[in-house]
Amino acid sequence: MTTEQIIEKNMGLIYKIANQSFYGVEKEDLYQAGVLGILKAIKNYQPNSEAKFSSYAFKSIFGEMYQLAMQKQIKIKKDYLRLYKSLETTRYALAQKWGKIPTNEELALYLEMDPYEIEQAIVAGTIMVSSLDKQSENERSLYETIPENESLSLEDRLTIKEGLEQLNEEERQILEYRYMQDMTQSEVARKLKKTQVMVSRYEKKGIDKIREYYAI
Repeated sequence: MTTEQIIEKNMGLIYKIANQSFYGVEKEDLYQAGVLGILKAIKNYQPNSEAKFSSYAFKSIFGEMYQLAMQKQIKIKKDYLRLYKSLETTRYALAQKWGKIPTNEELALYLEMDPYEIEQAIVAGTIMVSSLDKQSENERSLYETIPENESLSLEDRLTIKEGLEQLNEEERQILEYRYMQDMTQSEVARKLKKTQVMVSRYEKKGIDKIREYYAI
């Protein structure tokens, strides 16, 4: 089968991912990103693999569209990350109960959900969590990499905003001032009548809690 035929055969998958997973991005741009994902999948797919090509290509297509969305500072629907965390919690519970790690198909049957929806949530969640883990691997946490006079990206702002509810009042207030209002640690310290060291400590605790929350 030629490359053109493989792309044509998988256009339905590209359209489905583009239409159901992303918003705020031109569909034509998403389709082109999806084709690029197919081309990368063709290049790396092993014919003797147990996985079907469409299953293998899914992550590549989704990844290319995700990168496009992030470049345009457009976020994926936040429900995916919540669903991902719920799925992984359920997977762990079932693994303890069944004595084996359930597959995505078994999760779908157990939860009476659409397997495609589960696949989407897992891919999206894995990408997001991997992004947070990469920060840890490089020993460059959020509070260490963002200068006081530099604003966070939309993606980081959304990540912090989503996790603020996990914090106590003091931590939440400091992170809101720091990353929602772009105040420096010194400015926050003066406003709250605290030392800059205290502000830095609360900020670190808050961000660590958020990163732990998203990694669950």
